[in-house]
Amino acid sequence: MHEFGACRVVRQRAFASPSGGQLVVVVWKSCGATVPDSTQASIVARGRTFSPESTPTFISVRGHLDPVVAWSSERAIRIGFIPGPDKIYKRDQRAGDVTINYE
Repeated sequence: MHEFGACRVVRQRAFASPSGGQLVVVVWKSCGATVPDSTQASIVARGRTFSPESTPTFISVRGHLDPVVAWSSERAIRIGFIPGPDKIYKRDQRAGDVTINYE
């Protein structure tokens, strides 16, 4: 974080789909004292490299939270956080062809 305005992204966990063809990747993002830290999740095809600049997030919440992720099928996941988030910045219902259910 030596550059002004630079963010640090730390990969926390990855949850594989039933076939192993896709991953839910959860990261913590810290951008300095003036921007609250966040926990974010994305879906990435196995074998592809996760990049915070080019991999879209489907959820972003304030703070460093622990995710609970369960794949219901190749095209559906359930996700929640412990503790529950006090602020949600982004919460999409779909990521590509995957339906997202929040708990």
